[in-house]
Amino acid sequence: MTRKALTCDNCGIEGRRYRRGLCGPCALAEDLDTVLDDGSGQVRPELLPFRDGMAAMRSPRAGVSWLARPHVEQMLRTLAMPERPLTHETLDGMTPWRSVAYLRDLLMQHGVLPRVDRHLVLFGRWLGERLNEIDQPEQRKLVERFASWHVQRRLRAFADRGPVTEQQTQQAREEIRQALGFLAWLHQRDRRLATCRQADIDAWYAQGYIAHRLTQAFLRWAMSNKLLVKVTIPHRSTVNPAPLDQHHHLAVIRALLTEETIPLLTRVAALLMLLYAQPLTRILKLTLDDVLDADGELSIRLGDPPIPVPEPFAGLLRQHLQQRLNLTTATNRDARWLFPGRRAGQPMVTSTIEIRLRKHGIFALNGRTAALRQLVLQAPAPVVATMLGYSHDHTARTATTAGTTWSRYAPGDHTRLQDRRTDDS
Repeated sequence: MTRKALTCDNCGIEGRRYRRGLCGPCALAEDLDTVLDDGSGQVRPELLPFRDGMAAMRSPRAGVSWLARPHVEQMLRTLAMPERPLTHETLDGMTPWRSVAYLRDLLMQHGVLPRVDRHLVLFGRWLGERLNEIDQPEQRKLVERFASWHVQRRLRAFADRGPVTEQQTQQAREEIRQALGFLAWLHQRDRRLATCRQADIDAWYAQGYIAHRLTQAFLRWAMSNKLLVKVTIPHRSTVNPAPLDQHHHLAVIRALLTEETIPLLTRVAALLMLLYAQPLTRILKLTLDDVLDADGELSIRLGDPPIPVPEPFAGLLRQHLQQRLNLTTATNRDARWLFPGRRAGQPMVTSTIEIRLRKHGIFALNGRTAALRQLVLQAPAPVVATMLGYSHDHTARTATTAGTTWSRYAPGDHTRLQDRRTDDS
């Protein structure tokens, strides 16, 4: 009697029953077969890879709960209809957008839909909604042109080089908002873009330079397209915040290496930033293939060649590799990301890591700048640039600011490097 209660009536595998004698995986498979039925009693053939991938998720209860949401069920039943094309355009017509984005990621992950850049798609959807809210035809036409020929063109160029980041689309949205705000403000002053003059520009920025700083993208575009007379855009230096001093920098690293109350993921991400001067956007693009373990010696590929990972950080990194988050659902079950996200095929987003760091008093830009300054004091800027994946210009500027004595070292000048080491010894 006890054995029967712990055995699935469908697959015969011993385990906890989920409902009506079915275990969790069988209950999830049953729900998938129902919601993806194309009307013939079978799953629509094109959706079989999606169905099989979902059915194999490690946490079937989460899958059952997701399928039970009315809007999710409706979206999937729509996609299961043979007469509906399985395309990105079909998804574009669905709501709510967050659920659509999640489903799109899953469908791309399982090969049902071709790969597209998710942030580029989300921006396009957001832009369409914002344009539909504009009542003034002239304003809408201007913003639509600006978005098409400047903002989206730039994002597509980013996508050609690699995945568009959350920060890039955030800036793109803010540039659109600033353009809309500026045009509405001109309208209140009985002005149009063609009649805008320097006094208007000065008055706009006088209301708050930082808040209106990104308006410059729209203004420069308008001037280059002869839609605005030549004006001077106010400029104010936005110097990066001061880096951590060396004492504080080392104290934070020591705490991250020893303090076990800090979550492991937070410790690993912060140490990659503080030891190797990596920006969060680059840290989140790292994969398992970038962590190399040869003969017990760990290294990580940030540039060329891979850079050694010393103990005790190597031990923390190995531990993290065995305890990565967000692998129990169908989204990232086989993810290769060092920091898998909740979205299918996507790493974590930078805001998630930034919140974790701020909770422990670590600010990304200050810490990364401090790490880079310290590194260029210890080695020539070109060497640091090559190993950490930075441009030579960036590390050279940092070296100059830090007052390094490597200023005359040239890339590839190993003789001079050896002479320097000999003198120091």
